[in-house]
Order: sequence, then structure tokens, then C-alpha cells
Amino acid sequence: MKNIIGRGLASPGLQAAVLGFLVFVTYAITMAPGLMYTDSGELAAACTTLGVAHPTGYPLFTLLGHVWTMMSWGSPISALNVLAGVWVASAVSITYLLMLNVLQWVYGVGTNQLYSIIAATGALMLGWSSVVWSQATSIEVYSLHLLLFSLTLLFAVKSVRSSDHAQRWTALTGLLYGLMLANHLSSAFLAPGLLLLWLSGTQDRKSRLRSWAVVIVPALVGVALYAILPLRSAQEPPINWGMVHRDLSAFLYHVKGTQFGVWMFSDKKAFSDNVSMFWALLASTFLWVGFIPASIGLWRLVTGQRRLALALITLIIGNLGISLGYAIPDLEPYFLPTILVAALLFCLGLPPLMKKLPSGSYWAALALPLFAVVVGLQQQDRSRHTAVDNYTSWVFDNAEPNAIILTRQWDYFCSAAWYRQVVQKERTDITVIDKELLRRTWYAPYLLQRYPDVMKRVQPEVEAFMPYLQMFESNGDAFNTNQANVRIIQQRFVALLNALLTANPDRPPVPLCL
Repeated sequence: MKNIIGRGLASPGLQAAVLGFLVFVTYAITMAPGLMYTDSGELAAACTTLGVAHPTGYPLFTLLGHVWTMMSWGSPISALNVLAGVWVASAVSITYLLMLNVLQWVYGVGTNQLYSIIAATGALMLGWSSVVWSQATSIEVYSLHLLLFSLTLLFAVKSVRSSDHAQRWTALTGLLYGLMLANHLSSAFLAPGLLLLWLSGTQDRKSRLRSWAVVIVPALVGVALYAILPLRSAQEPPINWGMVHRDLSAFLYHVKGTQFGVWMFSDKKAFSDNVSMFWALLASTFLWVGFIPASIGLWRLVTGQRRLALALITLIIGNLGISLGYAIPDLEPYFLPTILVAALLFCLGLPPLMKKLPSGSYWAALALPLFAVVVGLQQQDRSRHTAVDNYTSWVFDNAEPNAIILTRQWDYFCSAAWYRQVVQKERTDITVIDKELLRRTWYAPYLLQRYPDVMKRVQPEVEAFMPYLQMFESNGDAFNTNQANVRIIQQRFVALLNALLTANPDRPPVPLCL
């Protein structure tokens, strides 16, 4: 029995599970009890109703979230917050296995205890970093994104190192990458690095490339999940962002996230701010002192495993290339792939340092993640965060019966109101209209679906506004060069806003920060 227990504790899979459980406990203690800012309410409502979420649609995320809510008890938002913690904790477990594999690849088979302690240190530092921990306490798409990325890296490494089951691991790598694309389209910028990682072994590259179908076909299976969006949209679910069943252009506009293009590489100040933000995240992840082993790890790869070094550097360039030029307020989770790769470099730099110490002192390395969890416990605690729920309740409580709420408060009201109305069936008499979304061609038809009594009264104004809105959406730059078009579309937009109030005199208006 003692030998069986000993072999079990020595199992990397069991060790990974223990680490995942350990970080999940901290996530559960600090988890948000309900709705949080920005897209939390909308994503939770899309998962619960199997709707279509904001661009790029996130079909895998909504499918898995929907299944989870069907199996869970209590409120869907609480269950989905738990799911975020499960996904991130699972990513920490997978990262531990990934680090063990890469350590053995780079340094050869060595002291199991040393590699286990190093991999545990790196995985825990990742799991208790501020940017990762923040994704584990409330529902967002990036928790699943981190899990899929860690799995894709692990399978790619195994496909390179395995001689008996290389094809199997290659197919799984392709499938997981396709699922990454079906969760977050920014994964497209990771493709060059993942390809180089797949080619980074000692095998002949030409023969490796000839088996491209083993990667591409499973990847296409994952990407095919996007076909769910128009099929589900045509059924008119209560959350139907983009109304993507309208035509192919509406589907592609949504899936490509075209509306967010205006925030990409358009602000020089945003780039410098994002560089500072990224550096601060990296420094907090490794507590500054971790830059030393990370630098050693990078140098070890450059001098000894150049193919692997090139693959990891390309992954970082692809991730930072899309992230640093993106001018949005909630950008931190976009850096997750780079943070994970940096954690891997950190682990690769530890063996030369730790081998100089007595073997009995290896465990001291775990002091770094233990310090990180002590520091982060208070900073990441969302267990008493009820501001979004409280504000939404205050608005609902003070709105008259059948009120029309015109708002641009997406981050802390409108998204939450969608969840409260659609899922919890609260104040369904209220018409909630996001003023900024009226600038999108899908939104007026969607409002007609949601609030037919209100929208039927303003159809003349909608029909006058829509042709100009369609021209603007199809080619905004060309549209803006014609000042007459700009003047007319603004006039008709204001006319639509006024009509929503004047054509519905039986519905008292509640303007929120127009």
C-alpha cells in the first residue's frame, strides 16, 4: 500500500491536479458573488440562453457555458463565475505538465524532484499573478482562452518529443488550435509561433510539413463551430448580437470583429500606455526578481535550443503585435499568452541557479509563489463586490413602470440589465436601449425583436436612418470624407433618439448619461 501511495504521489498528473486544486481554493475564496463590470452580464446571458455574444461571437465559450449552466444549481452568474475558476485552475495544472515536458526537453532527464519543484513554482506564480487571478473570479472569455492555449502548447511539445504517438499529438494540437480560434480570434496571431513550435524538434522539417493535413483538418473542425452563430441567430434568441443570420456580410463583420478595428493601431499614446501596462504586469507576475531566471532561460534556449527559442519568441511577437496597439480599457487579459511563455522561460532559467544549492533547499523556490498569494489575496478579493448588481437594482427600483431607459452605460448597467431582464426576468416592462449600439445596423432590428411595441412606432425614423448607417458600416473612411453624409446621418440619428421618446408618450423616459 505504501508503494502504491508513493507511486501515486510521484505521478505528474496527480501533482498537476493538486496544484490546480490549490489555486482553485484561492479563486473560490476571492470569487465575485454575482455580476461584474463590462461584458460579464451579457456573456452570462448569452451562455444561459445559448445566444450570440458580442464580436467575435465566441461560439465555443457560449456552448460550454450553456452546458455548465444546465448542470449547475443556484444562479447562472454564480455558476459561470465558478466555471471561470475551474478553467483557470485547469490551465495551471496543464502549465505544470507543460513545464515538466519542456524542462526534460531542454535539460534532459534529470532529478525529478528538482524539475517538479521548478515546474510547480512556475505554475503557481502564473496562477497567482494578478492578470491570471483576475480572470478566475468572474466569467470572461479569457479564462477559457488561457486553458486552450496551455493545452495547445502542451500537445505541440508532446508531438515534437513523442516518437510513438507524434501523429496523435499533432492532431490534438490542430484541434485545440481550432478551438482557440473558435473562442477568441486573436489566436490567429499565435499561428506562426505555434507552427514553428511544431517544427522545432529534430525531425526533418520537410517530412513534418508533408503531414500538414493532420494539423489543418482537426483545426478546421474547431473553427467550424462558428457555423453555430447564424443558425442560432436565425432562431432569434434573447441575446442576439449582430443578428448574424441577416446575410454573409453581417456574419463576417461580426466574426472578424470589424467594429473594433477603429481602436487598433489608431492611438500612439495608447501604444506607450500599453507598453507600460504590460511591463507592470510582467513585473508583478515575477516579483521583479524573476526577471533574472527568465533572462537565463531565454539565453539557454538561444544558445542551445534555437528552434524552440525562435518559436517562443515568435509567439510573444504575435501576441504583443495585436495587443500593444489595441486602445481598449480592459486590455490586460490580451497579454496572457505572453505571460505564460514568460513563466516558461522563468522555469527554464531556474535549473542552473538551483543546482548550485543543496538538494534539501530546492523547496525554498516555492517561497516566491507563496509570497505572491499572500500579496494577491487582498488585492484580488472580489467576494464582496456587489457594485454592479447594486447600481442595476437602484436603476430598476427607481424606474417607473414601462419606462424607456436610454443609456451609454454599458460597462456597469446595460450589460448587467440584459442579464437581469433576460435570465432573472426582472423588470421586463422596461425598455433598455444602448444609445451607442444604435450606431450599428443590427441593433434596430434586434430592438424590434426585443421591444416590438416601442420600435414599431419609430419605424419611419429607423428606415430613414438605416441606409446611411449601412453605408457608414460598409466603408467608414469613405463615408466620412463626404461631409453631407456625416451631417445627414447625425441628424437622422438624433431624430431617431427623439422619436423613441415622443412616439412613446405612455413610457416615461429615463436618460442615463446620454
